Amino acid sequence: MLKIKSLTHSEIDRRERSRKTKVYIWPEGENVIENLQNRRSRPYSVYRKEVIPQVLAELGIPADARVRWSQRAGCSCPCSPGFIIEGYYGREAFVTVTE
Repeated sequence: MLKIKSLTHSEIDRRERSRKTKVYIWPEGENVIENLQNRRSRPYSVYRKEVIPQVLAELGIPADARVRWSQRAGCSCPCSPGFIIEGYYGREAFVTVTE
């Protein structure tokens, strides 16, 4: 079972409030090189089941919200994968998980 070690979230700058809410997840202790190597092999189905419900609760978003994985959540290249929460705007969450 995965546990959230830390979760930070913030309102996005007012100019970008129309952007969909995004959640970025990293394993605890992963260094920069490992992060670069592992970006395309995240266990997103495990994160969806075990981490996203906790994140939604923390953000005050209903548990039945539509959440989808995107390899290109943060920008147009595949460097910042994450979950996009449909129908909710102007927030970002950064999660560190531990096993």
